[in-house]
Amino acid sequence: MELHLDTVAIVHRDYLFNVRSVRRVSDGRLVVMIAGSLSVLLLDSAGDSVGAFGRIGQGPGEFQSMTDLDTKGDSILILDALARRVQLFHWNSLVATWSIREMAAVTPQQVAFTPDGAPIVSAERRPPYESVGIMRVARSTIEFRRVDEPGRVIETPVEVPGTETFQGRNARGVFAALPAFAATAVYDLTRNGVIAADARDGRVVSFSWDGEAGRELRPASPPILVPEPELDAFWDAVRTRARRRPDSEEYEAMAGALLEVWGGSVPRPFYSAIISDGSEALIQHYSPQATSEVVEWSLLGSHGETLGTFSLTRAVRLVSLQDREVVGVGLDPMDVEHLIILRIRGGSG
Repeated sequence: MELHLDTVAIVHRDYLFNVRSVRRVSDGRLVVMIAGSLSVLLLDSAGDSVGAFGRIGQGPGEFQSMTDLDTKGDSILILDALARRVQLFHWNSLVATWSIREMAAVTPQQVAFTPDGAPIVSAERRPPYESVGIMRVARSTIEFRRVDEPGRVIETPVEVPGTETFQGRNARGVFAALPAFAATAVYDLTRNGVIAADARDGRVVSFSWDGEAGRELRPASPPILVPEPELDAFWDAVRTRARRRPDSEEYEAMAGALLEVWGGSVPRPFYSAIISDGSEALIQHYSPQATSEVVEWSLLGSHGETLGTFSLTRAVRLVSLQDREVVGVGLDPMDVEHLIILRIRGGSG
C-alpha cells in the first residue's frame, strides 16, 4: 500500500493563532476558526485569506464547534460554548443568534469538547446535560449531540425557524440511545444509522437509529506505519517550502512526494475520533510506544472493511474526509512557527 502526503497550504502561526477548527467546503477552500483572535478565516488552496469574519459577535466567546450549512460554504453555524449561544453567519453578516436553551431545550452546566469535537463526559461531575454539540445540519433541522449520563448518548433534531437558509423539508427525528457504551462519541455514518466509539474498551460499533447494535468495526492488524526517515524527509521539504515559498513547479514536485509504508504492530489503541463522509469512516486512535505516541488512522468502508491504515508520529489532526481524500492540520514539533495543512490520499490496500 502507498500513501501520498501533500502540503495544501503552509501559513505562519502569527496569522493563524490557536486554531480551533478547520472545515473544507466543496470548492476546496478552507474555513479556519481561530479561538485566540476570535475570528474565522476563509483560505484558498494556497493558504491565502480570501475572506474573514473578524471578531465574531459581541463580547467574549469561546468557539468550540462550527458547521458549514450548505455545499457552497457561504453560511457558517457556530457554537459559542462560553456564551451558550449558537450563531449563524453569512460570512461577514450575522444572520441570527439562538441561545442553547432555544436550540436544544436545555441549559448545559458544562460544555466541553475534545479537539476533534467529541463531547467530554466526566463521571465526577454530572449536571443535567454535560455536553452539547452540533452534529450536523439537514436542511431546516439542526441535530445536536447531547450526553445526559455515562452510557446514554442522544441525538435530537431541533428545527430552526426564522431564516431562509434553513427552509426546506424537515429531517426526520433521530433519537439514538446507546446504553452499552460508557464514554462514547457518536457520528453519522449513513442515513440508516450511526457509528459509536467507546473510549473505555476501544469498541467501534455501528448502530441503527433505534439503538440496535449492528456490525462491529475494527481496523485491520497490523497497521501500516510510515517510515520515520521518509517522514522526516517530508517535514524537511515542508520547512523548505515554508521558508522559500517556491514557484508552482517546485511546489508541485514537493507536494507529490511519495511515502512508502510497511506493516508493523502496536498495542491495542485508544479510539478518540471518527470522521465520516456518509459511506466511509476514518477512525483516529492512539497507541503508546516506547519512545513516542503514535497517532494512527484507519479508513473503513461502510461495511467495516479496512481500506487503509497508517500511522504518524507527528502532530496531525484530520479534519475532512471526501472521496477517500483526507485533509489534515499538522504542527511539526521541530517547526512550531508554521501551521501545515496536509492532504493524505490512501490506496485500497
